[in-house]
Amino acid sequence: MKFTGTHKFTTPEGQEYSLLGIEMTQRYRHTVGFSDPFYQGIDQGLLRATRCSGCGASWFPPRRYCPEDQSETVWYDLSGTGRIVAATRVHIPPPFGGVKVPYVLASIRLDGVDGGITHRVLTEEPPESGSLVVARFDGADPDRPPLHPLLRLAFEIQETTK
Repeated sequence: MKFTGTHKFTTPEGQEYSLLGIEMTQRYRHTVGFSDPFYQGIDQGLLRATRCSGCGASWFPPRRYCPEDQSETVWYDLSGTGRIVAATRVHIPPPFGGVKVPYVLASIRLDGVDGGITHRVLTEEPPESGSLVVARFDGADPDRPPLHPLLRLAFEIQETTK
């Protein structure tokens, strides 16, 4: 805990009061359990999804059990490509930091899976719907604070639609 100062304020009724500035840091070690292959894939530059061993439905982000028949799913690797469904420019940083604003966020239908992801696209302007994107992975950099694993993933435009 770190004390950052005392700040004086006055209520609308004219009464003075003080607020103490205190910074606190909390550290967590959180197991990712079933999702470990997903995070290992990001470290290896791969996107991993799951497929139902019963009905064949697939998910990204991965799921452990199929919601239709409750079969356990199996892991498989995706190509890392997909198509933009919709995109927008965002002017607020993500909760874990690590991204300069503004940035482009897009809903992406990934190849090889029944679903997709809403994630960052490395471009200044929102791309057109249907544009082809490919996953890019930012490696760990010892000269900067570690990024949340999902912030190490972004998509790059490979081909735009006209």
